[in-house]
Amino acid sequence: MKVIDSSIFIDHFRGHPPATSFFESLSDLALFSAVTETELLTGNQCSIAETRKKILQFLAKFEKISVDNPIAQLAGDLSREHRANGLELGDALIAATAIINKAELLTRNVRDFEKIKDLRVRSPY
Repeated sequence: MKVIDSSIFIDHFRGHPPATSFFESLSDLALFSAVTETELLTGNQCSIAETRKKILQFLAKFEKISVDNPIAQLAGDLSREHRANGLELGDALIAATAIINKAELLTRNVRDFEKIKDLRVRSPY
């Protein structure tokens, strides 16, 4: 099981070939956090209705994990414990999503997550 971080989606939407190849090669179920959807929709390009629609249609191919109470609580703990390392709340929520779902986190920003205990994290390209 995999949780895909926002950075991988952003690379894909910017036309980065390794990200596009990664998505084309996915053969098993992949998850993403509702936080990722929020992060993607905050981009200026989403003020264009067609671009926003394209992003939401692409996300619909994957399973979105909502932020429930166990994820929120773990994210709060992670955020507090890793504040000195610069872990932002959005990243803490995404990390908690991966941990709670016993999934590996795939991200371009491994350094942002590598000190989190119990989190398996790697870059897919």
